[in-house]
Amino acid sequence: MIAAFCASGGLLQAPASAEDEDRPVIKVPRGDARELFQNCVLCHKYDGRGGPSEGGYGADLRVTKLTRDEVIGVITNGRAGKGMPPFQGILDDDKIARLATFVKEELKLK
Repeated sequence: MIAAFCASGGLLQAPASAEDEDRPVIKVPRGDARELFQNCVLCHKYDGRGGPSEGGYGADLRVTKLTRDEVIGVITNGRAGKGMPPFQGILDDDKIARLATFVKEELKLK
């Protein structure tokens, strides 16, 4: 697969074949976002698409309808009924806020 840098500096995946052309281009976290997103990758995959993982199903963060404040709440407190662990005490409030901003502004499919 061919990778190219976009003007904003995010790494993008180009379609591998004609049949992949309809698939959305996915931003891969880098820099500070990559470090913070490492906590999410096991369930939400490296690009936020989610899917089957660890006996559960990680939500697709690219299409979440949660507000940024709701994402902060989920990262902070988790969702026990859905297998989402709390990250309060693991990530400080600033990192949780930056991660929520990344989810809402960078991972979002356009």
